[in-house]
Amino acid sequence: MDAGSPELSSETKRKYKFDSRFLDDMLRVSWDTAFTYAAKAMIIIATRYSGEAGARRLREQGYAPEMIEMMKGAGTRTFKHRAGMPVLGIIGKMGNTRINGGVNALLDTWIRKVSPDQAQGGRYWSNYTWHGDQNPAHPFWCGAQGSDIALSDMRFSKLNTSWGKNFVENKMPEAHWKLECIERGARVVVITPEYNPTAYRADYWMPLRPASDGAIFLGAMKIIVDENMHDTDFLKGYTDSPVLVRTDTLQFLDPRDVVADYQFPDFSKSYSGRVQSLKPEQVQRLGGMMVWDLTKKQAVPLHREQVGWHYQNSGIDAALTGTYRVKLLNGREVDAMPVWQMYLVHFQDYDLDTCHQICRTPKDLLVRWARDSGSIKPAAIHNGEGTNHYFHQTINSRGAAMVLIVTGNVGKFGTGQHTWAGNYKAGCWTATPWSGAGLAVHTGEDPFNITLDPNAHGKEIKTKSYYYGEEVGYWNHGDTALIVNTPKYGRKVFTGKTHMPTPSKFRWVVNVNVLNNAKHHYDMVRNVDPNIETLITQDIEMTSDVNHNDIAFAANSWMEFTYPEMTITVSNPWIQIWKGGIRPLYDTRNDLDSFAGVAAKLSDMTGDKRMRDYFKFVYENRVDVYAQRMLDASSTFYGYSADVMLKSEKGWMVMVRTYPRTPFWEETNESKPMWTRTGRYENYRTEPEAIEYGENFISHREGTEATPYLPNAIMTSNPYVRPDDYGIPITAQHHDDKTVRNIKLPWQEIKRHANPLWEKGYQFYCVTPKTRHRVHSQWSVNDWVQIYESNFGDPYRMDKRTPGVGEHQLHINPQAAKDRGINDGDYVYVDGNPVDRPYRGWKPSDPYYKVARLMIRAKYNPAYPYHVTMCKHAPYVATPKSVKGHETRPDGRAIAVDTGYQSNFRYGAQQSFTRNWLMPMHQLDSLPAKHAIAWKFKWGYQVDHHAINTVPKECLIRITKAEDGGIGARGPWEPVRTGFTPGQENEFMIKWLKGEHIKIKV
Repeated sequence: MDAGSPELSSETKRKYKFDSRFLDDMLRVSWDTAFTYAAKAMIIIATRYSGEAGARRLREQGYAPEMIEMMKGAGTRTFKHRAGMPVLGIIGKMGNTRINGGVNALLDTWIRKVSPDQAQGGRYWSNYTWHGDQNPAHPFWCGAQGSDIALSDMRFSKLNTSWGKNFVENKMPEAHWKLECIERGARVVVITPEYNPTAYRADYWMPLRPASDGAIFLGAMKIIVDENMHDTDFLKGYTDSPVLVRTDTLQFLDPRDVVADYQFPDFSKSYSGRVQSLKPEQVQRLGGMMVWDLTKKQAVPLHREQVGWHYQNSGIDAALTGTYRVKLLNGREVDAMPVWQMYLVHFQDYDLDTCHQICRTPKDLLVRWARDSGSIKPAAIHNGEGTNHYFHQTINSRGAAMVLIVTGNVGKFGTGQHTWAGNYKAGCWTATPWSGAGLAVHTGEDPFNITLDPNAHGKEIKTKSYYYGEEVGYWNHGDTALIVNTPKYGRKVFTGKTHMPTPSKFRWVVNVNVLNNAKHHYDMVRNVDPNIETLITQDIEMTSDVNHNDIAFAANSWMEFTYPEMTITVSNPWIQIWKGGIRPLYDTRNDLDSFAGVAAKLSDMTGDKRMRDYFKFVYENRVDVYAQRMLDASSTFYGYSADVMLKSEKGWMVMVRTYPRTPFWEETNESKPMWTRTGRYENYRTEPEAIEYGENFISHREGTEATPYLPNAIMTSNPYVRPDDYGIPITAQHHDDKTVRNIKLPWQEIKRHANPLWEKGYQFYCVTPKTRHRVHSQWSVNDWVQIYESNFGDPYRMDKRTPGVGEHQLHINPQAAKDRGINDGDYVYVDGNPVDRPYRGWKPSDPYYKVARLMIRAKYNPAYPYHVTMCKHAPYVATPKSVKGHETRPDGRAIAVDTGYQSNFRYGAQQSFTRNWLMPMHQLDSLPAKHAIAWKFKWGYQVDHHAINTVPKECLIRITKAEDGGIGARGPWEPVRTGFTPGQENEFMIKWLKGEHIKIKV
């Protein structure tokens, strides 16, 4: 910047180390200096990329025209802001969102001289979806952001299935709820590849091949149907099962095409209009539906409020089976079938033998679980985030939900298909027509109509969202959308317009080690971030993100907050407002101070007083005003007092309809319409994209990479699944080709085709669960965490190869390791697909390749099947400086000399073998659903609510021995010699495991 902020040519990037930020020296400067540089950067970058001149620059840099169009001429739309896990500090962390929409919009008007109506803020990077915490299927079958409960609801379940979820280890504070359901007589089932701590507390454990989950659920569906265990009345009254589908178009039969002068009902005074805020034009967009009335023997319209008792009182007796000929208004006759009838055809592919071959779960357990699911009520299926980390979680989880929907196990206590990450999220500050804008009074206050009265009620705050959401995953994908050159259609854009990213030129994140946790991390560092002109982070630890950023603001911890902050618990309905208890230990500031400081500098530089006014209550030490406004404007907190809550120093309950909070209780028990197209629970998809991708039905699909078989193949012979393969050949191996290719085949054909990557020795799946000891990557290198997090903790560091007082480990089946000459405790190399991992363009001679290639300790663990490994996610990555420390320091610690950054690895990281995948089904413009934080409908993309979901498990790895595990690389790791470790048991240990070391005299 002091050199005039020249544009980033290849020479400039090299000269100013934009392509090697990891080698920069970090300088401590005053807060005022940091604020000044940040403000200048915002002005320079926003100016550089505004208007036609900015668009020309971006075209010359190779960005897609659709991405440039999405900028709407505003350079501020190259700004990417992320409030990491914002519920952890809804005032301060969300200050990043406030500056994003408010100050950035003002900056845009100053640069482009446009009116407020044309002003644009920056892009708001997501949280749950990028972390993989959000179940991407939920908006499809229920229309809500997530089907989440208060975890105390587990006590009501009589069949409690943990699917891909190690609840006992990874949710320890909440595990007692599961134990209490056992005490109350519940049957507990665990569906996971590995035999984990939750599995050995279960009634039975169902092992499976990773990512084959859909076959379990569809196999169960066939058994439930064949043995007549489905709830027919529930199917007719609450689900889309009786809705007629045209066999020609695969769309719902619309009454506007059948009934002359058909008009939709007036919903303005009923639930759809009054509560769900549906306008007549939106009702038209949702479309109509018809069922075959067995009494009238004809197709009749069914509207979205004819659910539950309203359906029963309608006099309609809808058919679930059969094929019917219907005459359209244009004179044509078409065949139509109920959704349920179409699924009866579909289920025929999923017989017991076939499902067993796909998922490898023992047949007796498949039958047992199907019969339990069909006969035990209430039943619930709880999935962990891990299942979300596979490419086809949308279709798999729709299958899990269907098992519960067809048995009536939804909307009642103890039932439902739930995910448990962030159950109580930003949507707790809910906007309603009567209460106000909810969370948006803080994050989206209109910067052109700022309310400066501290006593104003939250409902009086004028709001307008000038920022627009964006998925972090596009940054992980080379900062590009999903655009593929197909043989059939040429260049085809798969990223919906509502999802379209913009070029990234300025990034500001808070409370998140975003680069550390990035899939394809080393590609981000090597090939993507050199094109970003300013990187800013604020954190309380020395993270790898701090080490790669241009500006790092040091933030206060919760104990050190100097003014109020607000948060909620994620698993149970409690809200708390808190002010720190100790003075800051260092020269750190509250999160909101950083945003307010930069806003004040921008105000000075531009002369726009509104930029400073936008954070007025920060300068006046009245941050409680922001808290009170959010409480005022949220239906869930209406009438709460921030002052009373702050003085009480305790948690307060969120006002929800039931306790425990149970999703869709009103819909099931009070016959209110769902937030879906039909107003019902939905198992069939009519979105044009879903039909094109072959996912109008729930099917098993092989992964795009993590499979020994044909990647991304759809397993079905159903004539009503008609995917488009775009002419991409079955042999195509480019990751984008495999991403979008839709091939429909029977199982016998799919298993005939081997995945070439598997044949080349990449034959291990790697599951990447949360650790019980860290929070994402936070506290990864605290001494006590390093010591007890793995089997290789050693406070004395007897082996100087250990990066710190502990290190990360890879769990592997003992026999799989032995077959590759790997002993327990050995260091191994872990490699992903060499085409693009650890980063695109790597060469063995590249010094950075040595940094990026993962070396890790192998730990024998017989709980994992032969081809399944486990490496817990988000440890601190190796950087060039940590590697230099490891190789040059006398003590061998992997620590950067200048910053003190400590790595959990000698070389590489878990993200060395991951890459990003942009799933087409997560990028629809046509999917209707409830707005995440308001009582209204939205279509297509929304942050953390129908968006590309990160999939770090969609990878295959190869494992090769690097070094012996013994001290100094001499011989085996010492515990192996004891005879008490897995896979190395001595005679006594074998007897002990068999229970033969004790003799009982009778």
